[in-house]
Amino acid sequence: MLKDILEEITRDPETDAFRPLGRLLKQLRPEQADDSLSIDRNFEALLGLLSRRPELRAGLQRYIDHLLVGRRQIHLYTDTGILSSEGLAAGFWRRVGERLLPPISDDQYLDEAFSRLIRRGKDADWIEAVPDETWARVFEALLSGARPKAVLRHTHLEQLDALRVLAHRVCAMGLEPELVRNYPAVEAFESPFMALSNETERFVRHQRELLQELREDGIDHRQMQVLMDQCHELIRKVKRLSAQYGVSISLTYLMVRMNQTLERMELLLEFIAGDNTSHPLRLARFLKQMSRSEADSHSLRALMSRNTELLARNVTEHASETGDHYVTTSRSGFFDMWRSAARAGVIVAFMALLKIISTRLALAPLGQALVYSLNYSFGFMLIHILHGTIATKQPAMTASHLAASVEQIGTHRPEKHLGDLARLCIDVFRSQFIAILGNVGIAFPIAIAVGLMWQWLGHFPVSVDKANHLIHDLSPIDSLAIFHAAIAGFFLFLSGIISGYYDNKAIYSRIPERIIAHRALYWISRRRREKIAKYLRHNLGALAGNFYFGVMLGSMGTIGFLFGLPLDIRHIAFSTANFAYALVTFDFVMSWQVVAISSIGIAAIGMTNLGVSFSLALMLALKSRGVKFRLWWPLLQEIFAQLKQRPLTLFWPPKAVAESVPTN
Repeated sequence: MLKDILEEITRDPETDAFRPLGRLLKQLRPEQADDSLSIDRNFEALLGLLSRRPELRAGLQRYIDHLLVGRRQIHLYTDTGILSSEGLAAGFWRRVGERLLPPISDDQYLDEAFSRLIRRGKDADWIEAVPDETWARVFEALLSGARPKAVLRHTHLEQLDALRVLAHRVCAMGLEPELVRNYPAVEAFESPFMALSNETERFVRHQRELLQELREDGIDHRQMQVLMDQCHELIRKVKRLSAQYGVSISLTYLMVRMNQTLERMELLLEFIAGDNTSHPLRLARFLKQMSRSEADSHSLRALMSRNTELLARNVTEHASETGDHYVTTSRSGFFDMWRSAARAGVIVAFMALLKIISTRLALAPLGQALVYSLNYSFGFMLIHILHGTIATKQPAMTASHLAASVEQIGTHRPEKHLGDLARLCIDVFRSQFIAILGNVGIAFPIAIAVGLMWQWLGHFPVSVDKANHLIHDLSPIDSLAIFHAAIAGFFLFLSGIISGYYDNKAIYSRIPERIIAHRALYWISRRRREKIAKYLRHNLGALAGNFYFGVMLGSMGTIGFLFGLPLDIRHIAFSTANFAYALVTFDFVMSWQVVAISSIGIAAIGMTNLGVSFSLALMLALKSRGVKFRLWWPLLQEIFAQLKQRPLTLFWPPKAVAESVPTN
């Protein structure tokens, strides 16, 4: 079939239809995208025919050249593969509309013809599965020999026009108010974006005059490369300053578009002024990039994934910095963490008692949810104000810190950093362990003491029926304790996102400065306002996260009741306190089987809380940074190797302070 198609093309190489090329791609397409054997067989057959029969290769070259010379290529270079300016809602409805009523393609534009050829991105998977070297061999065969000057001239002019358009876009984006606000030096000095636009205009003009034979030599393109490097460096500076000035979704989106546009300019510059011997490999990579971008431009999943990634990047930056405080490497930090968790354990014991007492109030479901939520929210906020630590709040922060460490080691020989990363993982586990021990180890005896004092005053902290209910809720067999613990873990993860969002909002929206300047607060002394503003600058995220976390915990049971669903939450610290109050009610008379099942249930609840929140936070943090770390198994082996040498470091800090993961 390949031979028949090539012979048909050779008989009429000047046809203006894309159908023969579509049939050729159909013959190359494997049944399964990852079927490497079919891919190798099909491409070897094509390359064999092109090498054995020069007339078929020449006919295919003439056919493709004829398709290229009569079409506009500029949009393929300037738009495909670069984020558009459409928002989430516009992108969503455009994709839905395309599925209901597919758009009409205009083959006079190469980007639309390309979209139709690869079936609107459906061929992206197998095109990416073909090795770069294989595609390069195909392009090398098509580029061999003399080609018509009209084709080379048309393609060259289209690439020059695309380069000019991209340069003007970069200049416009570089002068956006949000970028200038975050890096005011752009106004004080000459903007590299403007300089790049001017230099590109000069380069394009000289290249056009060279094509028209109005000059003998073009200007050196390396000055443009220097300016593009300066633009990249300025974008990196803005990203580094985000910790100081904050960042918005629109600014994050803008910087991604700028990076993509600059990378496309670099690629076009390589095509225009680079070494011709490297063109086949560049075309192979360009084809894969265009195919994936075309698929993403029509995919609802890709749209949501891209916006989720941008949002995640926006809210996890500050979480990674906060996470550093939750990782202890020294013995002093280890004991500080225990004392902090112990303070939280004391408050949790009283919060659990208030929750139990509030169940006796004759309230409507929504009123009950409000009381539960306020109990949780103000309790968690009090814990934070008193510098306490809830162990299950750690994973959302430490996961972002771990992801930032993974990002820092880079992709060049990351295996040499596995030792440092393994030590960080051990430090994270040890810090988590002592925090749990502080919460549970203190909440249990405090709840016992409060229950006995309550009993001494002539009352039981909980009724016998309520105590039986509390014990039943701890069983991982007879109740939905694990499922409810997973819900709590998800809320822990969500509260971490909320904390990151408000930490960023406090900086970006300049909330502390606005509080200081607020006219309605002039009755408070300036010194007091500055003190309040400073506290909110560093704690608004944590307070907001704790408040919303309490609302989520307190309202979930009521939401389940209203919708007739078995929804509730289980949290390890509160489950431990509830078990203690039930134990006092039964006067410490409880069978060992019940004690064992309850203890196993509490442990399972804790593992589920931590596992769900940590895994979700780590996946989000890695996604937000675009990190693809594939050395998890070697990392686990390195962790086990270090624990084999010093097993106690998993639970007890070493004498020497552990080193942090170095940056590249």
